[in-house]
Amino acid sequence: MTKERHPSRRRLQQWLVGESPRRVDRHVEGCEHCEALLEELSALDLSLVADLHDAVTPPSDLANRTTDGVGERLRDEAALATFLDLFTVGWATARAIVDPEAQLRPADADDITGEGT
Repeated sequence: MTKERHPSRRRLQQWLVGESPRRVDRHVEGCEHCEALLEELSALDLSLVADLHDAVTPPSDLANRTTDGVGERLRDEAALATFLDLFTVGWATARAIVDPEAQLRPADADDITGEGT
């Protein structure tokens, strides 16, 4: 009586994806042990696929969170722009109070238009 050798787990995994020789086909077709092992390996593959699906599927509220985050960022930028505009007005007012003639000098007008000497 000869003891029949079973393919290794690695060889059976290759067989599941179609990368194993024909003799493994013949062996698996008549071996209950290998069929049971293949079912176990297939279940692991399905479990792995389910885990990967869960890992790469974005959260259901991603669109809402993204939209809310972008909206908040835009509101913050608008508030900053308003603050800077008000600061500029305040700065110009303070400058006019401290040096009232600064607005009337011809040299400043040339600098603004780019036609200075």
